[in-house]
Amino acid sequence: MSRPRLHEFLEKVFESKDNLPFLFEHDSFQEFCSDHSLNIPLKDLSLVFIHKSFSHEFGVPHQEQLEFLGDAVLQLILTEEIFLRFPLYQEGQLSKLRAAIVNETSLSTLARGLGLGELLILGKGEYQKRLFEQDVVLADTFEALLAQIYRHHGLLFTRSLFLNWLVQFLPHAFDKDFLEGFDAKSKLQERVLAKYKKLPKYESKVQGDQFFITLVVNDEAVLTGLFSSKKKGEKELAHQFLSQGHI
Repeated sequence: MSRPRLHEFLEKVFESKDNLPFLFEHDSFQEFCSDHSLNIPLKDLSLVFIHKSFSHEFGVPHQEQLEFLGDAVLQLILTEEIFLRFPLYQEGQLSKLRAAIVNETSLSTLARGLGLGELLILGKGEYQKRLFEQDVVLADTFEALLAQIYRHHGLLFTRSLFLNWLVQFLPHAFDKDFLEGFDAKSKLQERVLAKYKKLPKYESKVQGDQFFITLVVNDEAVLTGLFSSKKKGEKELAHQFLSQGHI
């Protein structure tokens, strides 16, 4: 797989800081704006993608303040949307549904769909570790992007664009099954505790870049799997066990 054009240029910046000013005006940022009908100055858009590791190396601002604002914008948009879609839901149900969407896994899925990892600007060590592929970094970057869209286009535009992205990359986000899949760990915990008077356990071993995870119920290993992260693996095993009707 060929490297994104911006990352090719980033490698030149590592070799010579003379290229630094041109990095933040890279064509990839302009193309992203054009693709999504955004009118954001390149200096502001590029800030969305500057990881703190790059900031520490090169002494430039980074994305973290935007993440803070973007989280608040995201919470507001989704709270209103869920409130309108589910008028009969109780507060606890609404909160769970919102949490199923405003989380690292869902936001990183949206970020991957938009190709945000290809625009991330990281320090040399983190770039070599391919930090631009990690869920937590992608999720944070998505929040920073939403903040900058809000600052330059306002809430109504941001809401419309975000909901369009949600339909495109997480089309089942508001489905009952999506919520049940997200809530599988807590649901399994409740059922196992009620039946066996003890909590389920998740045992994990590192295998290369992945985790071999075992779900233990009532001191018995009931399911295993190989996953890219512990969090994903535990949720998936809990969901599988519940869907098989064992408890």
